[in-house]
Amino acid sequence: MCSGLAWFVSNLTEQYTSTSSFKLEYINVPDSLLFKGSSKDQLEVKLKCSGFQFLRFKFTPKVVQLDLSYIKKRGAKFYLPQEACVKQIEGQLPSSISLIDVDNRDTLYLALYRLYSKTVPVVSRLKIDYAQNYMVDGSLKMEPTEVTLSGPKYEIDTIRNVHTRNAILKEVTDDFSKKLSIVKSNKLVNTKYSSSKVKITGKVARFSEKIIEVPVEVTNLVGDMEIKTFPNKISVLCKGKVENLKKIKVADFRVVADFNTVKETRSTMITLNLKDKPEGLFDCKLLEKEVEYILNKQ
Repeated sequence: MCSGLAWFVSNLTEQYTSTSSFKLEYINVPDSLLFKGSSKDQLEVKLKCSGFQFLRFKFTPKVVQLDLSYIKKRGAKFYLPQEACVKQIEGQLPSSISLIDVDNRDTLYLALYRLYSKTVPVVSRLKIDYAQNYMVDGSLKMEPTEVTLSGPKYEIDTIRNVHTRNAILKEVTDDFSKKLSIVKSNKLVNTKYSSSKVKITGKVARFSEKIIEVPVEVTNLVGDMEIKTFPNKISVLCKGKVENLKKIKVADFRVVADFNTVKETRSTMITLNLKDKPEGLFDCKLLEKEVEYILNKQ
């Protein structure tokens, strides 16, 4: 047994020329292309090395990486030239192993597809329920507001927007910041998104209400006509921060009734519009949408 073992070990230290199978791993795919596979996932090679090394390859096949930045194109097909394969495999072998030949009788073709890019807006599906007497101060901000899709043209050509997952914030009283994932369509299997999340932020302020009486102004009267509205002043409900409500005055508002809207009809009511209002308020609305009027000639 000892002599047999010594003979076996002695033979394993000898140099042999034989074939082995290397697994292939593809790296450095060009950014403009999508890699979907190749015509081979392993390659037969002829090597000169020790029996120990052949034995190791038998139980643990060696993985070699092939750099796809060396690809060539023949017609509509992409391939990796044999000389590029040989050079890369040699560079990944230890000095004790000599590469004799590569069995590349069949050209190593690659399934690569041209990528296209498209920028689309993100639609937020965040619902916000503010606590009583609280509102957003200004407008909500979302970052990013757009994402770039990179994928095959047939996948992204009809995409007009993407949206976030559904979410809700309840009884909001303070400034908030919420990160939401972008929903990725199951149909876009080969498409990459420039961002997978968006951040939505908002400032929240406590508001109060104030009613201010504003006189009605009638426009587009003809000649010597005189008009009176009943009432001649309209209540405007304003919502805003207390400090802003303290600053508003009647002159900041303009409530207009356009006589052109009724002069061809027999209606006794005329519609009102809030034409001017001060900045810095959350909301302003008329408590009455129309008023009665009497028309006289001077």
